Amino acid sequence: MIASEKNTFGDRLKSARKMQGYSLQGLADALEGKVTKQSLSKYEKGVMNPSGEVLMSIASALKVKPDYFLKKKQVQLGEVLFRKKARLSKKDEEAIVELVRDYVERFLEVEFILGIKHSFKNPLEDVAIEKWEDVEKAARFLRASWDLGSDPIPNLVEMLELHQIKVCLQSVADEFDGLAVRSSEGVPIIAINTKNKPTERLRFTIIHELAHLLLQFSEDIEKDEKLVEKYCHRFATCFLIPTENLLKLIGEHRSYIKIAELISIKEYYGISIRAIVYRLKDLGVISQNYYQRWMVYMNKEYGSKNEPGHYGGEEKPKLFNLLVNRALAEELISMSKAAALWDVSINQIRKGFGGV
Repeated sequence: MIASEKNTFGDRLKSARKMQGYSLQGLADALEGKVTKQSLSKYEKGVMNPSGEVLMSIASALKVKPDYFLKKKQVQLGEVLFRKKARLSKKDEEAIVELVRDYVERFLEVEFILGIKHSFKNPLEDVAIEKWEDVEKAARFLRASWDLGSDPIPNLVEMLELHQIKVCLQSVADEFDGLAVRSSEGVPIIAINTKNKPTERLRFTIIHELAHLLLQFSEDIEKDEKLVEKYCHRFATCFLIPTENLLKLIGEHRSYIKIAELISIKEYYGISIRAIVYRLKDLGVISQNYYQRWMVYMNKEYGSKNEPGHYGGEEKPKLFNLLVNRALAEELISMSKAAALWDVSINQIRKGFGGV
């Protein structure tokens, strides 16, 4: 978890630069001639260090506080599993990874200050996924392991945080949906793009990424990326609305379903109509032909992304803010430290800012 102590500033500079989407030349241009591309490269390699004045200019250009460059601990991430469109650029990909790293570092820092220790254990580590039916078994087993019952879960982010999973919500490039990754110390992390996404889609993506973190696929499934995605999709629908509840609401066989029925389920469980209809086809409640007719109808009436009904819940992290406020209340940190953890100014805190 500790970056190279010999080049703490260089490691931090590279992370902050990528977080803002700058190349070395791009950052040099943003600094308006105060620092050359060559000097910035030497800073990152640890060959030389900037003066205090230059450091302040770099911090301002990269929108971080100067003490950001002095933190020695840096979260090391394992293989990042991106859910993205092919046209997501390498620059945007790197920026997203660094935004996630920064958020998790601040989260772990306040937990360290408060003496909070975790050791995450995957409830599904002994549930082998070898065939299609195993996915539903895993979703049911996870709900039981976490004592979630079968009712709707109003705030998935809050629920995951209470089970030691860090969830980072960012409004970034449209081409990015979500990612799942573990730190080198085993901290499970999910990051989701909130930009232009209805809440029910966020919820589906959150659980899809959770599936990537928890499901134990057989070797044959693991090597087929498209099949893994299908299995993670199925896990999301099974987890969001358990089969027995869906069948109670719809029945075991239908040749005709009113849109109002599906809107009601969507607004109660926070799952999209398209996902519900696909699940009904998957369960054999409706035929393949009727499912296809539904998709044609939805696309014709509402477009490829929109649909009727509004889920009134929200997906919002709460634990990080609660922990920073607790550290402040217990006088374990100063206001300036709280500002650094929240990545805001002290004036914002003085004006009543209570978290992000």
